[in-house]
Amino acid sequence: MIIVDRPPNFEQIRAAFPNAENPGVMFAYDNIYNPSGNVIPPALIAHEEVHIHRQAGVGAQCWWDKYISDPEFRYYEELLAHAAEFKTQRAGNDRNFGARLLMATALRLIAPLYNYQPPRTLQDAMKDLRREIGK
Repeated sequence: MIIVDRPPNFEQIRAAFPNAENPGVMFAYDNIYNPSGNVIPPALIAHEEVHIHRQAGVGAQCWWDKYISDPEFRYYEELLAHAAEFKTQRAGNDRNFGARLLMATALRLIAPLYNYQPPRTLQDAMKDLRREIGK
């Protein structure tokens, strides 16, 4: 379900990730929260569905508590979600398109929004995405 609102823990999220207030930012908390009300492309729905699926095992609030406090956990969760996003957009065998898509996805994976400490490199993100996509 897509809810045009902020998730119930938005103040906790905003305290950890100031860019969370930016237009177009979405959240998974048992459902997809889309405060901007924008149309959500299938790739981003796939991304958020990974988070929802992962939350189901531990509970959304427990997942968020760890996501906010543990940058390694956050990176891994985003890696899985970005890999799903990539796979949803990848069509055919056009190597040039695939390379551009991988680069764009890796750039989103290391975006300032996620507030990784220490910051992640583009090279590491591309390597990690290639590994995850190949599974």
